[in-house]
Amino acid sequence: MLDRDPLSMREPDGYVTWSASRKADWLWSQLIVDTTHTRTGLPPLTLPFRTAPFTEAAIVVRKDELQKALTRTADLMEPGRPKLIHARGSVAQVEFVPASDSPYTGILSPGPKGGAIGLLRVSLVARVFGDAAYTPAIAIKLLIDGKPSADVLAMNHTVGQGRDFNPFTNSMTNDLSDTHEQLRPAQRIMSFFFKRVSRQPRRMINDHLAASYADGSNTDTPSGPDRLIFHATSEAKGIFTNRAGVDFRLVLGELEPGSTIYDIEGVSSGPGGPEPVPIGELRLLSSFVSSEGGDRLFFRHVHHPKDHKPI
Repeated sequence: MLDRDPLSMREPDGYVTWSASRKADWLWSQLIVDTTHTRTGLPPLTLPFRTAPFTEAAIVVRKDELQKALTRTADLMEPGRPKLIHARGSVAQVEFVPASDSPYTGILSPGPKGGAIGLLRVSLVARVFGDAAYTPAIAIKLLIDGKPSADVLAMNHTVGQGRDFNPFTNSMTNDLSDTHEQLRPAQRIMSFFFKRVSRQPRRMINDHLAASYADGSNTDTPSGPDRLIFHATSEAKGIFTNRAGVDFRLVLGELEPGSTIYDIEGVSSGPGGPEPVPIGELRLLSSFVSSEGGDRLFFRHVHHPKDHKPI
């Protein structure tokens, strides 16, 4: 029986050794759907602290705790650890369908070996209040037989998109290493903390996507893009038309299973130059739901080992 105390949720024994389909079934039916919020019972878009917010916040400013964001490979947050940013969101089952001419290997390669099933979570970096900008983000967890999941995190811009409340308006990428002088104080603080453990805190890599297939087998010569770009489809963008002021979690629930939500491109610095090339699309296998279990999912920030700083 899954513990209904959100901060105590944990993976079953032997979970990482399971097949991708078995993991997908447990994550969806036992963790996410079984703890779904009602439409009228959505938790506020605030930090889900319990009784000791200052003590809990102190946990994640320590270097050894921050480094776990780069190295931990579990699918759930560590029991007892609060989620400081991206605290509330909505999750759907998805399938990554590779392009027939994708130039990359592993999960990103063309079928029949390429592709994977997993989860997509759409969230806000933090609650929007005052003059703070609306800053959406996505996190993707692609499941692999007998191995840790392949995680991807992407945003459009760390400074947000003003008062545009459509999370699909702008394309997103997993490489935000360009500097932004207009960062707000809270963002500068988070950047300061993560610079203690990474030389490139806003750049994430894709080597793990190219290194193995969803069946757990390894590629002989991995080849992946330097950067991924996610372009929301017109269908995804359209559901937010004239929906300003409506909780994004409710609007997301209107997307139908089978919908293609993102077209994905890769950018490489190797032969052919930096022109984006289509590598596939992300399709919904379920509707979006908001749940306590979905808000306890963990997504690793995959940085290059050379960017890691010693503790």
